[in-house]
Amino acid sequence: MIGGWVSATVRNTGCYGWSVAVKRFSISMAGEIHDRIKKYADDAGLDVSTYLTIAAQAQMDQQDRVKEFLQPFEAARLKAEEEAGTGTWAGDDIVLTSEEQAEVDAILGRAPRGRAAA
Repeated sequence: MIGGWVSATVRNTGCYGWSVAVKRFSISMAGEIHDRIKKYADDAGLDVSTYLTIAAQAQMDQQDRVKEFLQPFEAARLKAEEEAGTGTWAGDDIVLTSEEQAEVDAILGRAPRGRAAA
């Protein structure tokens, strides 16, 4: 697609191997970021395309590792939310003494059970 700046061409660029069909992006950014990218690419001895491709791959790999690391925690969170929906909570089987219930009521600023608020 030429008008939308996406095209497939064959290029001999270091990060792609030899004669690999590639797609192009046209991206916009602030001038200072553009200049920094160009400087860092030059310092690394790379063209900008290769530098940005390596940077994007590194970022995506890092995000994949974070997702993989967090997956068990996400699964536990989902399970806890499901269990919470059942109305079963830790401590549901605790029965408070009348003194303990009065203390809870006082802390919460509510009338003791069995009596209307004043």
